[in-house]
Amino acid sequence: MWALHNSLKGWTLYSLTEREVQLLINTLSSNEIKLVKVCKKSGKEWHRISREDFPELYAPVGKFEEGYPALNSEAPAESTDTDYFVVKTKKVIHPRLHDRIEKQFNATVLGQTNNFDTTTIDLSEGGIHFNDIIPDWVSGYFIVRIADGGQIYQVMCSLVEDQKEKKRVQVMSEESDPQFLKYRNWLDSLRG
Repeated sequence: MWALHNSLKGWTLYSLTEREVQLLINTLSSNEIKLVKVCKKSGKEWHRISREDFPELYAPVGKFEEGYPALNSEAPAESTDTDYFVVKTKKVIHPRLHDRIEKQFNATVLGQTNNFDTTTIDLSEGGIHFNDIIPDWVSGYFIVRIADGGQIYQVMCSLVEDQKEKKRVQVMSEESDPQFLKYRNWLDSLRG
């Protein structure tokens, strides 16, 4: 009887027959085999498995069709063959933290040396969606200025990551920022 320990996967199996160990070794990757240790029952210590030290554990396992009919691997799969291997991920829909206000206002992204003028599609406390693609020179943190009649509202923003078209920014201003409070109060007045 044998015991086998796989430190990569963190499992140990005891009281295995030689044939069971052979089968397990045939299922392990070459990297796993380097980390597997084996011990014979009543042995004094664990040993790393190698073909030189344990040739009996590397015997071919069921790889020859002696006395068995040939398996037709080109036969069409039965429905039961695939039922157990289909993995469907659950799409989790997270509720929005802030309601969007779909209104068009003139907006300017203020850069260190350039400004980008555009209009909004929608805006909220958490972000702003522009009509135009944001230029590549816009990066990091920047100020977005939105004009509504004679009033100007400014918030600190950064680009939203992983977007197909660079048209969205997220508002990064802190709750204590007077400019953000002015912006948030203005959004509240637009909802009302």
